[in-house]
Amino acid sequence: MTLEPALELTGIGRRFGALHAVRGVTLRVAPGERRAVLGPNGAGKTTLFNLVCGDFPPTEGRIAFFGRDITGLPAHRRTRLGIGRTYQTSLLFNGLSVLDNLYLAVRGGRPGRFSFRRPGRGDPDLARARALAERMRLTHLEERPVADLSHGQRRQLEVGMALACDPKVLMLDEPAAGLSPGDRPELLALLRGLPRSLTLVLVEHDMDVALPASDIVTVMKDGAVAVEATPDRIGSDPTVQAIYLGKGH
Repeated sequence: MTLEPALELTGIGRRFGALHAVRGVTLRVAPGERRAVLGPNGAGKTTLFNLVCGDFPPTEGRIAFFGRDITGLPAHRRTRLGIGRTYQTSLLFNGLSVLDNLYLAVRGGRPGRFSFRRPGRGDPDLARARALAERMRLTHLEERPVADLSHGQRRQLEVGMALACDPKVLMLDEPAAGLSPGDRPELLALLRGLPRSLTLVLVEHDMDVALPASDIVTVMKDGAVAVEATPDRIGSDPTVQAIYLGKGH
């Protein structure tokens, strides 16, 4: 039996006026796959990411999620189906604790999520939030205000919040942006520790993070797919050296 792709993009394009930001992108991401999308600034990576997540619709093409056409669905409907995401810019509640942020993320996917009741000791959502803190290696910081966290710890928390509703596909937008060299091994360990029942799509500039965390790498240029290969072949690919590493000109 052939499994439906977790994500299937067919001829996806997006115009912003005269700017053709994404053009004719076709790719298939298998269930459980780790896919990295690389490319220089302006290559169309983030626009493609936002098209998959539903921030705006494509002007051409089709997006399918486990065989279901989601091209016209708004972002919140895609989240309910099982697409989780992080953002380049932090959207954390700085005045609340780590545990509070995780609890709100868990509550956001539940019926009655807009209620303002305080969690009791046996609240299953609070237990879920604590489990996420442990999974993200943040248990020792549960009561710490988010404003006091390091940049790397904030990134860990953002991944935990994206996992709060048990997504089937996790979309990470530049998770290594701004990380120090010392923070990157922790992020990589977290990404590698994610279960294979979860499909991961990683948009990233940093090859040192993206390649070890991925099974397949898609490199974009000028809004289109230029190269698709395994991580061990990407670094030596002449097209990648020309468009991503600035060699071969």
